[in-house]
Amino acid sequence: MPRILDADTFFDYLAQGPEIFAPGCAGHSLLFEHWLRSGAERCAGLRFTGVHIPTVNTFDFAGLHPQARQRTIFLSSELRNSWLDGRVDYLPMTYTATWRWLRENVAFDTVLVQVAPPDEDGNCSLGIACDFTPAAWPRATRILAHINPRMPRTRGPSIPLSRITAAIEQDAPLLDIPDPPADAAMEAVAAQVATLVEDGATLQLGLGRLQSAVLRAVRERRNLRIHSGMVSDGLLGLLESGALSPAPDAVVAGVALGTQALYDIAPRSISFREVGHTHDHGVLGGIPRLTAINSALSVDLLGQVNGEFLSGRQLSGVGGLPDFLQGARQSTAGRGIIALPASTPKGESRIVPMLPAGPVSLARVDADCIVSDYGVADVRHLDVHARAQALIAIAAPEHRETLQRSWQELSLRL
Repeated sequence: MPRILDADTFFDYLAQGPEIFAPGCAGHSLLFEHWLRSGAERCAGLRFTGVHIPTVNTFDFAGLHPQARQRTIFLSSELRNSWLDGRVDYLPMTYTATWRWLRENVAFDTVLVQVAPPDEDGNCSLGIACDFTPAAWPRATRILAHINPRMPRTRGPSIPLSRITAAIEQDAPLLDIPDPPADAAMEAVAAQVATLVEDGATLQLGLGRLQSAVLRAVRERRNLRIHSGMVSDGLLGLLESGALSPAPDAVVAGVALGTQALYDIAPRSISFREVGHTHDHGVLGGIPRLTAINSALSVDLLGQVNGEFLSGRQLSGVGGLPDFLQGARQSTAGRGIIALPASTPKGESRIVPMLPAGPVSLARVDADCIVSDYGVADVRHLDVHARAQALIAIAAPEHRETLQRSWQELSLRL
């Protein structure tokens, strides 16, 4: 049986080794966060590693102490100060690369988990956050668990209670992440995306406005499935509309991020799997009509995609985007869709002549289908000139002439 864990013994365990795995998404324990904030002076020398999602996991572990560090595959505005102070170790890796690294190369001194109470077999479900923790805990020296009665016991990975070093059972809120309000531009984008979604398709969607808008736009479809890294409250409307297949595994996801209403239906409506399954290229390629739908910040006339940089600053990471696009290309009748409003809220074009020098999130050879609120550009089999014209055609009308002139100049240098 695990030893009893409290705020003081928590830090005693952390002091036994500097490398700490702290899960992101709804695996993040607000109780452990409270303890860390209260005992920040005891975090000197510790490095916290995890996949912490921008706008969702806003806690800055590196900000706990001038000698604390955070290792992550995403940068975010919440980490900006720590990044500028040199306390953030940013790893530019995809989800599948991160999974393999955690499973095969890293051995943590301590893994923090938030789990459901043990079942009759003595296993603690990882609940609604099953993405990366299954890769991290088997090689860890010790596991500290927040056993939270509010964490649903779901169909998915678990941890044997016997493997947990110390635990506290305490009722505490889970992360509450409601869907963002409807946005007119994104609703128009989603309406265009919906024209590419057929009955019986399997959808993958990123988190945020695009996911919720697309799920609203496809409620009239039938026998849909979901295979995604994460699902949000938008799933509720899809269930209510009858759009989903009645199959018990119609929805497969790594994590659920939403409100209590989503968490209530998670045990019976979602099959949870680790990233080693949800993002595996072989698994994805074997799903017929896999339709991967993801957002971007900008796309250039070559078909290169930027999902990370804004005004020269890195705001995110590639996450699972390359994995899902690659899987969709291998799927029979699959589609890899990048969707974005044609203009920013300030009226600037998101379709640009060429991305600035530096990293791109998707290379032009990976481009499949680009969608804006003005239409669909299927660029898979187009030469570079036809590709540019297809993208100019879905730019905002007021920017098309400028883009056309830019392409004429740019094409002379190719």
